Amino acid sequence: MSVRVRLFGGLADRAGAGVAEVPLGDGDTAGDILQAVLRRHPSFAGMAAALQVAVNLEVVPPEHPVRPGDEVALLPPVAGGGARIAIGLRERPSVDEALDAVASPEAGGTVAFVGTVRSDGGRVDRLAYSAYEAMAERILREVAEEATVKWPLEGVAVLHGVGDLGVGERTVVVACSAPHRGEAFEACRHVLEEVKRRLPVWKKEAGPAGERWIGLDP
Repeated sequence: MSVRVRLFGGLADRAGAGVAEVPLGDGDTAGDILQAVLRRHPSFAGMAAALQVAVNLEVVPPEHPVRPGDEVALLPPVAGGGARIAIGLRERPSVDEALDAVASPEAGGTVAFVGTVRSDGGRVDRLAYSAYEAMAERILREVAEEATVKWPLEGVAVLHGVGDLGVGERTVVVACSAPHRGEAFEACRHVLEEVKRRLPVWKKEAGPAGERWIGLDP
């Protein structure tokens, strides 16, 4: 036995469909259904805490029982204006572009992180970045959206470098604006760490000793 779970907004976009079909066991609850959908669609996990389950057109608590024939829907956060999001791959990531994208009269603080190519004591002349571009842009948006769920942000910008970048050139720019500086600092760090962990981008290091792919070559 299974139940069809309706998906809306960004959830439907990520799933590539407006419906997810998951198993329904005896005694299953709304919380069980939510967990089943999250297992099927791991990209929803970053906003799991903000998702709601509706059964028969009413939002219900996790312990609410789900029975065969019930109409079940998974609801993402409702946009009330929403944070501005700017993401993308750039040959030369721009600090000005990122700051302009997150500017807001409601922001009391804006935090930006700029990553650059370092010489590593003269061992590196340049880095060459390659990316699985379509997947990378999707993940950049996912990370930015997740941050807007975790913090009350006015804007998030994530611009990542691709191609050949010399020492001192920018590799990534992350900017977050929020009503208070603490939220902006926390969100900026979180976005950066998630991008480093999840983005399908690879870099080849070139220097006096030759070339090597970071993480692949010794």
